Amino acid sequence: MAFKSINEIEKFRFDDCQISRFEVNEQGIELELEALIVKADNSQNANYTESYAATTRMQLVSGKILHGKKDGYKYYDANDVLISEVADTELTEDELGVFPKQCAGAYLYEMKKESEAEDGFAYTLGIEFEDPEDGTVGDSYRLRVAFVKAVVTWERYMNRVQTGQ
Repeated sequence: MAFKSINEIEKFRFDDCQISRFEVNEQGIELELEALIVKADNSQNANYTESYAATTRMQLVSGKILHGKKDGYKYYDANDVLISEVADTELTEDELGVFPKQCAGAYLYEMKKESEAEDGFAYTLGIEFEDPEDGTVGDSYRLRVAFVKAVVTWERYMNRVQTGQ
């Protein structure tokens, strides 16, 4: 790979980031991503402006999924009156085991650092699916993961990120 960023997750943006592959194996967690944005201050960004990376491989070394939940929601009418509410739902161990295989095409909209320790990192991944019926926002999930090192690699840059003026 031409570019390799180590432990710089905060130096990426996940606004448009889509998951092509999500796998948990004996080495850890591996994600193949499209439309990951490399921030200007990333050590591997010689453009000094935010740019999309081509297909990106993110390896969370010795990574494991600690727990996950499906986000709940609230529906309000036009007068801001609550119509219905669905609480967050914790995923079972079995559901966590099959969840990564279901993520192809889903959006990884966030990787939020929860903690850092001598033996690694803990992050929360925000994953969102499109509603298959109308293409709008569908179910969203939060996975808490732990790993010892994050290695992000890509071959080339795509377009610079356009800012709305």
